[in-house]
Amino acid sequence: MKKIIFLNPPLYFIAGRPYALDVSVPPLGLLYLASYLNQKSKEFKALVFDIPAENLTLKEIGQRLNRLKPFAIGITAMTAQLQGAVDLAQFIKNSCRFKTKIFLGGPHLSADPDFIYRFGKLFDYGISGEAEKTFFDSIHKLKQKKTIPKIQKAQIVENLDYLPFPDKKLIKRKLYNRCESLLFSRGCPYQCYYCSRPAISKKIRYRSVDNLIKEIKAVYPFCQGKIDFQDDTFTLNKEIVWQFCQVVKKESLKLDWHCNTRVDLVDQKLLQEMKEAGCSLIHFGIEAGSEKIRKTVVKKGNFSNKQIYQVFRWCQQLKIKTGAYFILGHPQEGKKEIAQTKKMIFNLPLNLLGLSLPTPFPGSPLYQLAQKQGIINQKLIDNFAQGKLGKGYRGVYPVYISPKLNKNYLYEEMKTINRKFYLNFQTFYCRFKEDLTSWKQFKRDIKDLFFLIFKGVSSRKPYFLNP
Repeated sequence: MKKIIFLNPPLYFIAGRPYALDVSVPPLGLLYLASYLNQKSKEFKALVFDIPAENLTLKEIGQRLNRLKPFAIGITAMTAQLQGAVDLAQFIKNSCRFKTKIFLGGPHLSADPDFIYRFGKLFDYGISGEAEKTFFDSIHKLKQKKTIPKIQKAQIVENLDYLPFPDKKLIKRKLYNRCESLLFSRGCPYQCYYCSRPAISKKIRYRSVDNLIKEIKAVYPFCQGKIDFQDDTFTLNKEIVWQFCQVVKKESLKLDWHCNTRVDLVDQKLLQEMKEAGCSLIHFGIEAGSEKIRKTVVKKGNFSNKQIYQVFRWCQQLKIKTGAYFILGHPQEGKKEIAQTKKMIFNLPLNLLGLSLPTPFPGSPLYQLAQKQGIINQKLIDNFAQGKLGKGYRGVYPVYISPKLNKNYLYEEMKTINRKFYLNFQTFYCRFKEDLTSWKQFKRDIKDLFFLIFKGVSSRKPYFLNP
């Protein structure tokens, strides 16, 4: 059987060695692609190399590829991984002793499909969107000596139950968190101004509850019921989430699971049901303490600050831990709005805080705004991909700064909030208790602690807060 190799690149390579911000979660998208191919095809066998997780050097990658001589190679890339993807493709083209076709896919290409033409000498083909069916069809056509387009928009999978479960035997599972990453749904209908996710798919589809339960039972021996749902908005369909919780309780499955959602997509009864089914942590996308900024700029819906406090109180009463995502420096945001966000952060019963700066990724309305203001453009993206702006992502990729705010002020506010939130006894004690179960998590949190003390930001954030 001919080999297909899927590669997850690092952010970049230094002297042939990979560098990444976080390698704690398996590359779920590549595992879906490889598993689909292995189940549906009798002519190809797919393998997955997670380069940063395995800490593979370019030399080691070349040795593997020269031994396997794959028929085709698939590389995925978020915008932050473009340097790693370009370096990898260049290395394969220049150093490997065999002929193969290189496909590029992933979030960046889905938002910037023209990238495949600008880097056409390195990448033979591109597929945007959810690529399982389209990639499968494409490599079979190539084997039959048929031509395929340089870039294709993938045919989405309407029935998610049709997809095989991601085969975790394709990776070295012990390299990652013990918590299992799963998806209940695909697609996002919202248009948050900073997000490029809708470029992949806006259409919402859920797996059946039976299908999800089967996968949970399959991975249970490894994760012991610890699950992190990767859905953008887990409770978009409250009814099917309710059904899932009912089945979990009926089958007496002992689960401990996390998810992401919005405060306007839960209510007290649903939260109670989720808690009884094992939900222990919910991350909420709030983004701003100003209702006006959320509604007119973020496009995050019309939920009020009163609703936010109510939902967090419900979670606290139910002993569901909460995390919240906030962004500092939205367009039109000034010091007054920053103060409102700061006040909300320290008045909510929060367990985890994700604090970011507006980052203009292709495919998002923020990118278009930043482009008009001369902060970013296509040439800058290409220079970034080639490492011409500086090696790496941290402190290299541009961020958006509101015209009403001074960059130094914004960075100092971010440092102050992060340090005040995380550098206190209660937060440290809670993290320490969790770390007792994972040496890897303990090392990662110690690293974050030092970064917070000296830099004012997590080691996994892409910012240098020293303007």
